[in-house]
Amino acid sequence: MQRQEMAKKLDGLDFKILHELQKDGRISITDLAGKVKSSRPTVTNRLKQLVNNGQIIISGGLSLKSAGYKMACVGLEVKTDESRKKIEQYFKDCPRILYAFRTPEKANLQLGVWGENDQTLNSTIESFRDHQDVDIVYTHYLGTPIYGDIPVDVHPVKSDETPCGLSCSQCLRFENEWCLGCPVSKDYKNPLLK
Repeated sequence: MQRQEMAKKLDGLDFKILHELQKDGRISITDLAGKVKSSRPTVTNRLKQLVNNGQIIISGGLSLKSAGYKMACVGLEVKTDESRKKIEQYFKDCPRILYAFRTPEKANLQLGVWGENDQTLNSTIESFRDHQDVDIVYTHYLGTPIYGDIPVDVHPVKSDETPCGLSCSQCLRFENEWCLGCPVSKDYKNPLLK
């Protein structure tokens, strides 16, 4: 299989650093250096290289599991290349899409989608039908994780417009309370806020 870029190979120290960070992503450089039996400057430089090369993900987010949020995998058939390019750009900016994969099957685009509750999740999935040249081939409801976790981005600064260019206040799904709104919208009804 051909890759767009050839990844830099990792060595034993890189894997030790990654392993320790998986156990505790907030470990100090001093403690990390002690655990991997290397010097602070070496560990600092290695960590910087891993980040700069895009080989390590350092991220935070709201715990999908602890928030009790729901998730589903959705397979879409996008009928034309032009539509595929448009919808991939649309989904790239959508805060409810956790991941997207191109696949060689009838469902040629697979998405991981989240919602605060079943109704919002289903509303999000149904909104995919609004796109031209797109059919929903399957939906696999996953619910809330029982093992493992997935970070969900939070958006404390709210916008008048959503990434897709729609306004929640003018959306039928939002008006009928089938959806809590887009997490980046000023109209969003965040169930976690007091």
